[in-house]
Amino acid sequence: MVELDSIFARGKYSQSIDGKKIAINDQEELIFDQVKHPLLQDAVPLDLTLGVDNRGLIITGPNAGGKTVVLKTIALVCLMTGFGLCVNHGGNSSIGIFKKIFIDIGDQQSLENSLSTFSAHMQNISYILHQTTDNTLILLDEFGSGTEPNEGAALAIATMEYMYKKKAIIIATTHYGEIKDFALQHEDFQTAAMAFDSATLTPKYQLLLNQVGQSNAFWIAQKMEIYPEILQNAQQYLVDKNYTTAKIERKKPQRSLKESSAQPVFQKGDRIWSQELKESGLFYSYQDHDHAQISINKQFYTVLLKRLTLEISREHLYPENYDLEQLFIDFHERKFNKDIDRGSKKAQKQLRKQAEDRNKHR
Repeated sequence: MVELDSIFARGKYSQSIDGKKIAINDQEELIFDQVKHPLLQDAVPLDLTLGVDNRGLIITGPNAGGKTVVLKTIALVCLMTGFGLCVNHGGNSSIGIFKKIFIDIGDQQSLENSLSTFSAHMQNISYILHQTTDNTLILLDEFGSGTEPNEGAALAIATMEYMYKKKAIIIATTHYGEIKDFALQHEDFQTAAMAFDSATLTPKYQLLLNQVGQSNAFWIAQKMEIYPEILQNAQQYLVDKNYTTAKIERKKPQRSLKESSAQPVFQKGDRIWSQELKESGLFYSYQDHDHAQISINKQFYTVLLKRLTLEISREHLYPENYDLEQLFIDFHERKFNKDIDRGSKKAQKQLRKQAEDRNKHR
């Protein structure tokens, strides 16, 4: 019943995306005829041929132009075909069933492991390299980015050469000119570009084989409303590199003696930074004109008032009528104090015992 349910579910899903039966080949060939991304509304159809005359493809073009969508479409369609799903396509597509499909897309930063963007990508690439054999499809997004451009491009080219020698099919996106040149010179690689309407300055999200695209950084910046003055200067710098490097002299504002000697004003519960202790804490009370008592992890310290800096005032930290004392006294002590206030015999007995213990140790 489970197996039948899976078959019917795949059939119903294939119908819902207007899927058609797709041809399967054992030649590691990808022939996409008007293939549409299964999860996007009004997706631009993808035409692609790889593995027939070339085993590597380098895709160039602008940010937000659809390069990553192309990679995801290829990966999804290959996996869908392998699992027996029909695909929305023009009818003449043929998909090779790969033993392994590896993909490195997006920013895989991990604060827990203290990984930078580039380190995280290299960790993925290292895993892929150790698993690469023939009948492997590898998809790499913005390969070599996240580090010094010359080193990143050189490392990306050397890595793709190794993958190619291991007989993998490779598709990568890039902005680097060195990687574009590598693809143009390599006999078994081809280039592709994302179509861009230069008249309207808008991407068409269409893959054009055997072309090299531009990144169109200025268009992206203009779209994000970067000031025209900045764009004009950037275009000029691209031509002559005649940067404006003169120092601008600025007058420092003069503070009055009264302003410079004034002490900051704090309230109980304010979050503050202590320059003496190099830690954040909570303001508790003033000790005298020059000192204050603060709490860090419910431990009290007396520090110089002028070495404190306000981080967040208590109005932005706690709700109205919040009991601030609980920030400085732990739960058991607060409960004990409340028990004393309401006349608890158990608490009074404990209080007397504490007094007796103090007398014994005198």
